[in-house]
Amino acid sequence: MQKETKDILKRSAIRSLWIVAIVLVVYLLQGCGNPRLAPVEERDATGKGAEIHSFYPPSEVDNSQQYYIVQPADTLYSIAFRYGFDYDTLAQANNIDATYTIYPGQKLDLEKTRRYESEHSADTTQVASQDRANNNPVASRRGVQEVSRGATKAVEQPKVTPPKTAKPNETKAVKKPESKKTSTTKPQAKRAEPVKKRPKTKPATTKSFTSKPVKYWMWPNMGKVITRFTGVKGSRGIDIAGNMGEPVRAAAPGLVVYSGRGLRGYGNLIIIKHNNDFISAYAHNKRLLVKENEIIKAGQKIAEIGNTDSDIPKLHFEIRYKGKPVDPLRYLPKR
Repeated sequence: MQKETKDILKRSAIRSLWIVAIVLVVYLLQGCGNPRLAPVEERDATGKGAEIHSFYPPSEVDNSQQYYIVQPADTLYSIAFRYGFDYDTLAQANNIDATYTIYPGQKLDLEKTRRYESEHSADTTQVASQDRANNNPVASRRGVQEVSRGATKAVEQPKVTPPKTAKPNETKAVKKPESKKTSTTKPQAKRAEPVKKRPKTKPATTKSFTSKPVKYWMWPNMGKVITRFTGVKGSRGIDIAGNMGEPVRAAAPGLVVYSGRGLRGYGNLIIIKHNNDFISAYAHNKRLLVKENEIIKAGQKIAEIGNTDSDIPKLHFEIRYKGKPVDPLRYLPKR
């Protein structure tokens, strides 16, 4: 009897061990298959830190929000971009001076900005048709450069003044030395003039690029367009497919007014101010290569394609007119 009871206890113990082992295996398999248990680690623009979060699209504008408290990483441009305001409208509605300086903890009245915008803002429904003539979006970069080069040559040529001629009362003997003097002395003076003028150029400030029209737009990356513009409630720009680390280039010359990672759903973001009316945005970057208040040229490399706040490597590109998203394909050259 004792042997039988021992055998029964051994068998029950073995069965219980098998049951526990099966339960553990099932639990582990479920944990591996659950994406919530495997968050994605993403590094910030500088690569010094890391934050863990899930992917999410850009948040919709909350029209019921009355106030916004300025955060340390905010700029006036990034806040205006977040809520779809013109930065100047946001500044005027909140009595912010022309330097557009804001401070952490400052309260901005969004409801007052909405009222101010409805009363003072211009009609932007016809911006595409009106501004295409001014900015010439269909023309390619090469064509615009040829026009600009021809214009500069035409301006430079009238600066050359002809040599003085002899007066009618003077004799032939007097005419010869005058022609020699003009040929030897005056060209030297003209060559020295451009050298004196070049150092006088002053660096641009935050007030620059206010009235200059955008002469041309260029593609920030030549990848395939995988998402098109649908509007404020959908895609506010276009998505361009690319590989990690590919260059992102400025679509037009301007001033960097935001470079960081403070807007939900955009990842590492760059915003460039081109003039009083137009800004452009470049999102989901792997690395940001320019800083705020930095002057950049059209075609300059400003970032690298990444997948911050995105499920795949891509570039999200926007053009905004007075704070409102417009279709970038109406401005970019056809290809």
